[in-house]
Amino acid sequence: MKKILTIAALTLSLCLNAQAKQNLDYLPTYEQWQDHTHSLMKFWLHKDAKGVPEGNFPTWRCDDGTLRNQKHCKNEKNIEWIKNRTGYDYVRMQARQTFAYGALFNLTGDKEALRLHKAGVKFLIENALDKDGGFHSILVNGKPLNIAKDGISDERLARTTQDLSYALVGLAMNAYLTHDPETIRIIQDTKKYIYDTYFDNKQNLMKWCLKDTEFDKTTQKELVALLDQLNAYMILTWRLLPEDDKVAWSKNIRKTVRAINKNFYNRKYNRFFGCTDNNTCFDYSKGRHLDNGHSVKAFWMEYLAALGLDDDKLEHFAKKGMKSVLRAALKDDKSGWYEDLAKNDASWWVYAELDQAALTLALTDDYVLSDTLRPWLFKYTDKTYGELKHSGLKTHFWRNGFHSCEHALIGTILSNGIRYNYCDEDKQCKTLNRTKLYFAPVDMNDNNFTPYLYRGKIADVNNNGDIKEITFSKIKLPDEVIDD
Repeated sequence: MKKILTIAALTLSLCLNAQAKQNLDYLPTYEQWQDHTHSLMKFWLHKDAKGVPEGNFPTWRCDDGTLRNQKHCKNEKNIEWIKNRTGYDYVRMQARQTFAYGALFNLTGDKEALRLHKAGVKFLIENALDKDGGFHSILVNGKPLNIAKDGISDERLARTTQDLSYALVGLAMNAYLTHDPETIRIIQDTKKYIYDTYFDNKQNLMKWCLKDTEFDKTTQKELVALLDQLNAYMILTWRLLPEDDKVAWSKNIRKTVRAINKNFYNRKYNRFFGCTDNNTCFDYSKGRHLDNGHSVKAFWMEYLAALGLDDDKLEHFAKKGMKSVLRAALKDDKSGWYEDLAKNDASWWVYAELDQAALTLALTDDYVLSDTLRPWLFKYTDKTYGELKHSGLKTHFWRNGFHSCEHALIGTILSNGIRYNYCDEDKQCKTLNRTKLYFAPVDMNDNNFTPYLYRGKIADVNNNGDIKEITFSKIKLPDEVIDD
């Protein structure tokens, strides 16, 4: 099939450097990313996604967007693995949906997405935030699951540090979009609670939970207990903190990175173990979280941490690790990603993490992209009902809009940024490859915004009521957070 180019895309292809190291045909155009984003949005703007009250986002929906209500969905077969969970709403998934609305607004300026994002933030703070520290993990009919025994809250003791981290992912997106000092304060307070309560300085390790349950044990030593503190909120919130608080936050990031590398890094394979508490953790054929997604995410987070810390040694280590995982994960035909060393097809979230790491390195030509982005947009996107049809159910107790919407956000920003770098001095090319993002600051005089985890030169600012439209050029990697 011949590729049909819009006039803008045709102009773009003519003005870009023909000798580019990257194959720029592999990068979807801005218009294609926008079309993809609106396809994702269909699923999240469905009336059944909004919750009752709005912001109490349901964990369980069918792939056409309708509520599951503890039933089989149309054309669905085996759901025995979720039947005993569908009466619960998981705060980590509600927070991820809150993140998703924020990312969709950031990309499109859609007011409904912004309204739902704010509703999610409000609901999480009013209903999931625990006045005694941290966040509840499970809600029933909008209220925390009550399993108190003998005056002791088993629910609090049963929380995992991964769940506590992901309860903050929606608030971290809100802090990025609004710079609301109250949101930032809640994130800081919760981070302090997590590290004061769960970080074991003697073992240099984050505890998994404080009480054994049917699903989790206190003996578990989990990569994600540490890694998802970085991924869910610490890296994104870092630059938004009051200046006096950035030093302590930086120390916690460094402590977290060191704990990850000491406890989970394997030098021989240049990868991370997902756990270290039993022998199966070290079996590369079936060990828990021994997939390409967790390893590349760990290296990617450490790379962003290294740039913020201005740590050349860590930067080199993380960059080398990302490249190693990307090489091992790339499919033989170079048109997609493998899940693991057994070369299973990548699940939706592993695919997203690999793409995001590849784009990050490609921004500085430290990695040459393969044709993995276009299958995501044109093969795996559900144009009818929205979201991705890749890897099974669109929503469940570990799947929501976080990965797909973050992928769209990073894909848009870095596709434009990479093309911009190959424009040479062509002004029209540079204009076509600027990136427009939308924010909702609490102070409309505030222009200190960045293109998500990256940085860029602000080329234009337009205010429209309580929405700020910012156009970025010269997208670059983040720089150090504290200028010594």
